[in-house]
Amino acid sequence: MTAHLPRVARFESEPLRRFVDNAVQECLKCLNSRDADAVPTYLPRASGLLFGRLGGSEIAISDLEFVQNVRDQDESVMAEFETAIAPQFGEVYRNPGRGFWSDDKGVLQAIQRQSAKGLDLLGSVHSHPNWHEIGPPHERFQELSENPTRMDEYLFRQSSWPVNLIWYIRAIGGLLEHRVAGWRPGPERCEMLDIRIPPDIRDEFSIAGQFKE
Repeated sequence: MTAHLPRVARFESEPLRRFVDNAVQECLKCLNSRDADAVPTYLPRASGLLFGRLGGSEIAISDLEFVQNVRDQDESVMAEFETAIAPQFGEVYRNPGRGFWSDDKGVLQAIQRQSAKGLDLLGSVHSHPNWHEIGPPHERFQELSENPTRMDEYLFRQSSWPVNLIWYIRAIGGLLEHRVAGWRPGPERCEMLDIRIPPDIRDEFSIAGQFKE
């Protein structure tokens, strides 16, 4: 598993900025989809793969790849949500707009591209919206934050990647608040990582969370 790997994950600015730009676009698309009752019809989903190198004392993340989401296209993925995920984590996961599943071929191609640069696939990053505050009333039971949901923990264990970043964007009063935390699979629950975010990213997006510069 990941117990023997470093607990410190250091991120370079460029891949993080690309991800956050995408996550903000998704969030704005969500807010622009609000109906007459101010309830959004579009659930934002931003996700990427993290590439870098393992060191003796830390994991260095230096690149990111976006891969096509096949959550609502791949029959085997849809079947897993219907037969395994929804019964275990809630009926809301029968909604094909909920969740993200990277295309296997896209992941392989990303690995090959990054391997040519000497980088390894080391994890994932995905966004959480404050859907429990702005989404449809029947989907507000599950509070979202920079902490993993039970579904997240399930996926983190499935992949066994040592770095999984959750980027929480809370849309409130016309402003976007950012919080971030890093996780890895543990023997029982996910374990928090010591993540290092560059100051320029922290300042640009006014990020809060348990991390160091």
